[in-house]
Amino acid sequence: MPSSCSSLSSFASTLDSFDYHKPAVSTSHPRRGCGSVWILEQDSLKDMPANIQVMQATGCTNAEAVRLLEKTNGNIHKAVACLPGKDEWDFNLPRVKVPEKSSSAMDYEDGFSTRYRTNLRGYEFTSSESNGHDTDDLSLDKLVADVQRGVSCTVIRSQLTRFRERMGPDKTCQLLNGLVKGFPGLFYVVQSRNVEMVKMWAEYGGDVNTTYGKSKFPLIAYAIVLGTSYATDTTALLKALLSAGASVACIPEAFHTPLSRDLMDDGPPIEESGEIAGEHQKWCSPYVRKRLTDTLNFRFEQRYFLHRAALLGRLSGAKNQVAKLHKAGNLLGIYYNLIGQTAAITHVIDHFISHLALQRQKQEQKQEQKSKPMVLLFAGPSGHGKTEFARSLGKLTSRDLETVDCTSIRYETDLWGPFHPFQGWENGSALSNFLENHASQECIAFLDEFEKTKEEVRESLLKPFDEGILPSRKNPKVKVDCSRTIWILATNAFDNIIHDFCKRHASDLFSDNPGEKGKKLIRNLSKMIQKESIEKLGAPLSGRISEFVPFLTFSPCEQAAMADRLLADFGCKIIQPVKESTVPSQARLVGDLNVQVRRSYSVCRVLVTDGYIPELGARSIANTVNRDISLPVVNDYLDKRERLHENQGRCTYVVGVNEDDMIDVSEAPRN
Repeated sequence: MPSSCSSLSSFASTLDSFDYHKPAVSTSHPRRGCGSVWILEQDSLKDMPANIQVMQATGCTNAEAVRLLEKTNGNIHKAVACLPGKDEWDFNLPRVKVPEKSSSAMDYEDGFSTRYRTNLRGYEFTSSESNGHDTDDLSLDKLVADVQRGVSCTVIRSQLTRFRERMGPDKTCQLLNGLVKGFPGLFYVVQSRNVEMVKMWAEYGGDVNTTYGKSKFPLIAYAIVLGTSYATDTTALLKALLSAGASVACIPEAFHTPLSRDLMDDGPPIEESGEIAGEHQKWCSPYVRKRLTDTLNFRFEQRYFLHRAALLGRLSGAKNQVAKLHKAGNLLGIYYNLIGQTAAITHVIDHFISHLALQRQKQEQKQEQKSKPMVLLFAGPSGHGKTEFARSLGKLTSRDLETVDCTSIRYETDLWGPFHPFQGWENGSALSNFLENHASQECIAFLDEFEKTKEEVRESLLKPFDEGILPSRKNPKVKVDCSRTIWILATNAFDNIIHDFCKRHASDLFSDNPGEKGKKLIRNLSKMIQKESIEKLGAPLSGRISEFVPFLTFSPCEQAAMADRLLADFGCKIIQPVKESTVPSQARLVGDLNVQVRRSYSVCRVLVTDGYIPELGARSIANTVNRDISLPVVNDYLDKRERLHENQGRCTYVVGVNEDDMIDVSEAPRN
């Protein structure tokens, strides 16, 4: 079979005698999603010109086939991968209309039910409207239509809540997992790129492992292929699906393992993708492989989280039961909020769930003594996720969080406020007011830069840590119950120990799968920090800390993933349209800029090779991205323009690595 043609113009004589409407093989031949694999199987095609083979595989016109062959230098396989096959899905979903005679509260078009013509984004249903009429006829078609129309998550959640109350969880789950025009409902939600809607759909029973069609096209793969630029980035969608339990087993492993490389333009090498020829062949066609590759080469962070998900185990049914009972069912989402710190996350989740399982319920306590709260010490260098971890823990477990910057805490009155009747007693402090407002409730107190505190401040924490009780400063007779508070102390006091440990054990700590050896190393490091804590923080306080959680420096792949995330933050910001205004705070003069990253792993690897400083963590990577990419793009953009205005058209900047292994930034020529 010829792989290229020497002169595309020489096809004319062949084209005149060829019937393009008649397939070269029987139309009963199964060709769905087979692409170039199908070409290889057809003996009747191997002597035909390249453009005819492309036309037969994809169903495109002759002009399109010639264009694709020119684009791919005559390579038939690459040309075929640029278009879906004749019977292959092109990733478009049909528009869905709300059925006529519907009383859905989600339709806001002119002329529809007047009682719902309000601002739907802030809409609250009244009790008079909750008479069952608009839930009896609730259908998946209505929900999908309103998702496509952009109806807010609040409105749809209200509908689903009343439907579940009336019909039960099983019926709700059955409703959400139905088909609309042949596609599962959750595919339409993913198409909307509304992350909160995806989370809500999963919360109410939507199956994040659903598939489409006979080829069983996975939802998670659909989320990936939709993200072709920063304007349509789907990394947040992917993380939401993984957090909700989406399996990566359906994605061929070669797309994310090994992690430390870019993918070839057409996908992983065939010799590494033998699995595609079997179970995955039906949906993972050459066209799909190329679309997956385009996104994963553009957003390395997505490959990083696919790789992490493939290595992680799942929570047992019993642990899930405990977590959901205490409104902490989304705990696994922490793995997909943070880059790195897998050991720290696992450490905290295990301890957290065990603590919840043993926590006595208030109504079962027949004595005044309260259970001890959980006290965690987060030890690690600045910029490696301690604060982000605390915030994620609060958000994902539905617990309010209060952050205290200990650099400004000199005396215990700075932490708690003065006692009555001293001046200012009635105002309390941010922390004491928070604990009083959350007495006997599950919440989180995060004390950052804790090593800056003095002994006086640390002594004032002994009673709350040990007994779960805080004497009120406003009324000495009142004792505030903080036994259900999670205390997190973040510190950089043990950086030297952690830096030295990471250097000595890098090969074991930062391997793809550290296993039991890695876990043992982390336990040893935790014990080292505990012993050192006695000297730095004192024995009384150290003895009341439940767990010492070490935060490691970033591995090379984690550094690259962080660089990709920071680069995406910049790309998503400047792709927004230019907005003129005489008010500086309302103007956006740098905009309509599309940044295209070619082979993001290579770009990010070069950025962090000299740009990552372990003592500074993500901050050093942010500075490097700003210096090597953000500033060159913005300065070049401003230098080439005399005036910035709205509707000026979008320009593209290409970021890659040159022959000298250095970052190259250039504006692409406009068509």
